[in-house]
Amino acid sequence: MADGYPGPVNPPLPARLARLSRHQVALVSAALFWGGSATFTKSALDAVPPLTLLVIQLASATAVLWAVLLIRGPRRPPGRKWVVRLGLLGLLEPALAYAFFTFGLTRTTASNASLLTGLESFFAIGMACLFLREKLTGRACAALVLALAGVATLEGLGSGFAPHPGDGLVLAGVVCAASYVMLAARTAEHVDALTMTAYQFSSGLLFTLPFAVTRWASGAESLPTDASAGAWAAAALSGVVGYAASFLLYNYAIKAVRATTAAMVLNLIPVFGVACAVVLLGERLTGAALAGAVLIVGAVVVFSTTEGDATPEDAEKPLSGDGAAVPTGRSAGQQ
Repeated sequence: MADGYPGPVNPPLPARLARLSRHQVALVSAALFWGGSATFTKSALDAVPPLTLLVIQLASATAVLWAVLLIRGPRRPPGRKWVVRLGLLGLLEPALAYAFFTFGLTRTTASNASLLTGLESFFAIGMACLFLREKLTGRACAALVLALAGVATLEGLGSGFAPHPGDGLVLAGVVCAASYVMLAARTAEHVDALTMTAYQFSSGLLFTLPFAVTRWASGAESLPTDASAGAWAAAALSGVVGYAASFLLYNYAIKAVRATTAAMVLNLIPVFGVACAVVLLGERLTGAALAGAVLIVGAVVVFSTTEGDATPEDAEKPLSGDGAAVPTGRSAGQQ
């Protein structure tokens, strides 16, 4: 190179893995909590109807988030523009996404739902490339295909796909969740993660309550007054771990990690879910599940360490006076 400076160096994979930033660690931790919460959700569903469980989970998550927000102390509240955007976040996910998933599952097979929900990261990555103008290398595209194969293998979906009426609802939930990734990536640049998540879940709870009240009034679901203390604890814990903690970590990470990388890591959720089921519930690990997990982990590692991803130094964005991240790099060019 001119002036005696060496060209860009692409370090070996182990060196790049060792440089994971705290934002990337938070992202993987969010996937761990999402996947692990399925164990508590499965236990709670034995005694609590689906939409009622969602309300309990959202209420417990919202209560914990606001308690932490009050303990941390007041900061300048988001302006009207951002309150509306935070409300839209809550509407997209968890409200609409989980409502579509819940009702879609009653009209389709578990295998169809697993395959369709596994497409969330692919929709999100496509939206990031289209709307956020993020670019993928050929290596990243290959990793994306590998991850899809891993999800299909992990879920045991080799027998084919037969359409069912509920598939459209599940797919609508997937689109809502993928849209959330896009909106969250832009919002996290201006609102701190704790405030963002607390407002998001408050609106999500408000949007979900009318659906729940309608089902309670129609008799489609009933309040679990006879549920055991263990079922209530499992329901609340799944809300705190699988909702509050997971989304807080994700919203923290996405302000510094590329949206495509954040979406790709979502593929780790079923891997962690299977691992927790094996360890905590004693479920048997099949060879197909193990092979699928290996494919997914390998794909995520390859995707996340491609030269197109932001470096740890890029992830440390300066802060403005009100604690909001100042857009830099790719984000600044889109303002």
